[in-house]
Amino acid sequence: MGSDLLPLVAEMTPRFVEREKADPESYPAQNIAELQAAGIINAPFAQALGGKQCSLQESVAVIESIAQASPSTALVVSMPLGLAGILGSRVEAPAAQSAAWASQVELVAGDYRAGKLYAACNSERGASGSLAATKTSAARDAAGRFLLTGEKILASSGRYARYFFSTAKVDPADLPGCGIVELFFVETDASGVDILDDWDGFGMRSTESQTVRYTDAPAHSLMGFPDFLALVQPLPYWFCMFAAIPLGCAATILHTLATPAPQSPAMRLRLSEAAMRYEALRAYLMETAGLWRPGAGPAYAARVLRTKTYVTQEATKLSAELFALGGGRHYTRTGRLSLMLADSFAGTALRPPLGMALEALVEDFSLPESLAEPSG
Repeated sequence: MGSDLLPLVAEMTPRFVEREKADPESYPAQNIAELQAAGIINAPFAQALGGKQCSLQESVAVIESIAQASPSTALVVSMPLGLAGILGSRVEAPAAQSAAWASQVELVAGDYRAGKLYAACNSERGASGSLAATKTSAARDAAGRFLLTGEKILASSGRYARYFFSTAKVDPADLPGCGIVELFFVETDASGVDILDDWDGFGMRSTESQTVRYTDAPAHSLMGFPDFLALVQPLPYWFCMFAAIPLGCAATILHTLATPAPQSPAMRLRLSEAAMRYEALRAYLMETAGLWRPGAGPAYAARVLRTKTYVTQEATKLSAELFALGGGRHYTRTGRLSLMLADSFAGTALRPPLGMALEALVEDFSLPESLAEPSG
């Protein structure tokens, strides 16, 4: 990898494993601090802004490597790492907003260098991952600020974050040229921001994915420019990284069962088959990640949805099959493989929900170009 991120991560992950083993319930603050200090979380930014200009493929590999040690850490990190990836991409802002966009990228990169953590706060009850179903609203006040009102769930990092980036519906009268939904940066300690203490996840126990209520909470700023989500299409960037998390869980369960190599030929065969499935899933994900570019269009968005759905589904299934293959010695509630299995099911499978993803695949069905009818 061009930016040599994986060796840096590999040096840290043994410590992540020990912390996860000692306390799987608490927010992984030390892990996050180490990743920030090593320049991992701001790596997608340009070198001039303190980053390493790493690609989405590299970010996916980093997230998978972290997930093999601590899936909760990987999920927390994927949010700001993905944001850095979007801001660090070659986004062509409209001419009228290009200067403001460049200034915002520099400002956020500076926050990253200062150790400020950005976290996603977008999911809503009943929305099933659909942006169009977003109920949170943003309206301008007399001073020209946008005020957000609504309730979010699964706000990873909770009060440990410095800023949330949140979706909200906007009236075109308040923001000419806006899309149905826009992204806003909101300070977590701003007035009108209420971060609850209600996280009780089946997996991803330590992500602090709390409910957040906005009541006329002032936005620090609009992210990007009007209609950013439609023009830049940033969500596939995060979806690729989310899929790397259950893949990392499967890799850890496989490695644990295969080390040392079992004596049974039947077990060796089963593990060899599992290794092939893992390698195929990883190759599919990395190929899709390698095609990322801002505003890539509907065909790429459909491919990412297929990739995320398939890799998440199959990696979780592989984790469950391997866990069952491991037998009773791993059947403990707080054992490493049990926690990996729970984490493979949680979080990533909900962003967006697999059910919604499958419905979208059916509704917008089309064959990829690679399966087009041969000419001649």
